[in-house]
Amino acid sequence: MIRINLVAERKTEKVRRPLLNFESGNEALGNVLMGAVLVMALLFSGYKFVSMNSTLANLDVSIADANHEKDRLKDILAKGEAFKAQRELLKRKVELITELKKNQAVPVHLLDQISRNLPEFLWLDKISERGNGISLTGQATTYNAVSNLYNNLDASDYFADVVLGTTQQAKQGVTFSMTCRFIPLRDQQAAAAAVGNDDHGAPETGSQDT
Repeated sequence: MIRINLVAERKTEKVRRPLLNFESGNEALGNVLMGAVLVMALLFSGYKFVSMNSTLANLDVSIADANHEKDRLKDILAKGEAFKAQRELLKRKVELITELKKNQAVPVHLLDQISRNLPEFLWLDKISERGNGISLTGQATTYNAVSNLYNNLDASDYFADVVLGTTQQAKQGVTFSMTCRFIPLRDQQAAAAAVGNDDHGAPETGSQDT
């Protein structure tokens, strides 16, 4: 005889039923959560966009300030370089005169006249004398400075026969050589006296009444 336990089958069916039903209400909750996530992502993206724009604007201002400061410092540096070059020039002039006076290789009066005619941004490395012939070698920051020295010596009463030698481009400026003839003061006085004697000794000319 076969017996069927219907009570056990019913209990088994009850256990197999799902505890939660994800249909309808749970699906709506999922959509709400997804929408909230999207809104938060959009808000975060907007915040980052605004923050980056603000950072870029600050960087633009900083770059503009830096460029302005660079231009200001550029002018200051240029003036500083010019002052440095002029100071170096004066220093070399003093050193040259001091050294030559110490050695007594060249008369003091000659050194004084050369120093008076030295233009800015030019300095001498060597002065040699043979009789009244003078040889100069030195350096300058520009070719114009060399030209100014030539013109100064040529216009001076103490120098004659000024000849510009070799002028070459150097690492910093130019190098040059120059020769001239020094006319001491005693020679000028002697020449002036000779001219005066010639004037006094010349016979007077004039018409005489007959």
